[in-house]
Amino acid sequence: MPNYKIQLKQGKRTLVAHGEFKNVACVLAHYNTLTTMQVSEILKVEYIDETTPPIDDFNYRSLYKGFLKNDASRKSRQIVMQNLKLSKDEVDIFNSAKINMEIDGLKVDSVTSSLFKK
Repeated sequence: MPNYKIQLKQGKRTLVAHGEFKNVACVLAHYNTLTTMQVSEILKVEYIDETTPPIDDFNYRSLYKGFLKNDASRKSRQIVMQNLKLSKDEVDIFNSAKINMEIDGLKVDSVTSSLFKK
């Protein structure tokens, strides 16, 4: 059965729960039946093979922030990445985003307002 991450809200309070359910309809049925909190988000969680993480040698830029933009619709989305390789720059980020990412189903045309933090 798939694992899900469920965000629940009531008033100012927001909780995140995890569970293994048959499908999204079962998640909604479960929480709507048992709680007064409203389900605001359901994410399917897929785990990658467990491997040992690399040692922390601090040989990276600690933070990158920028905006991906689609020129035709003028839509943009913020991109935030941690521990960026020192050999990577804005061009590499743009090329990867252009190939691998979308903005509301539209292609990425540019990256603007790039900020690197050491």
